[in-house]
Amino acid sequence: MAEMNEQLERLAYEYQLLQAQAQLLAQNLELLTLGRNEFQAVKETLEELKKVEEEKPEILVPIGAGSFLKAHIDDKENAIVSVGAGYAIEKNLDDAVRYLEERIKEYDEAIAKTQEALRKLEGQLGELAQKAQELQQRQAMGFSVKR
Repeated sequence: MAEMNEQLERLAYEYQLLQAQAQLLAQNLELLTLGRNEFQAVKETLEELKKVEEEKPEILVPIGAGSFLKAHIDDKENAIVSVGAGYAIEKNLDDAVRYLEERIKEYDEAIAKTQEALRKLEGQLGELAQKAQELQQRQAMGFSVKR
């Protein structure tokens, strides 16, 4: 009987650990998705800019708190893109779009790996829950009512 209780406690502890890992993976997945969506939005913006025929098109520049300034794009042939670690470089629009596509692909791969890891953890959680349920049933069957 004490052995079954120990097993149940161990399973509960493992379950909590796996649940915490799954929660971290889910948060990571959310951050990856947000990052990917940001790169996708920038890519789409640059692709649309290539279609604009005006020489100096007007844009709205966000300055925070839902406020904007009107501005004109002086150079619509080039963009300055972040390359990480606080660095940015100037690229022509086609190169910038290709670079962004590569980053989006990296995000997609990271998202897929994280989703797979999360699926595995969820499977392990299901197995642990089933083992705990079986132990509880065996424990309940071991009890007898005294008269």
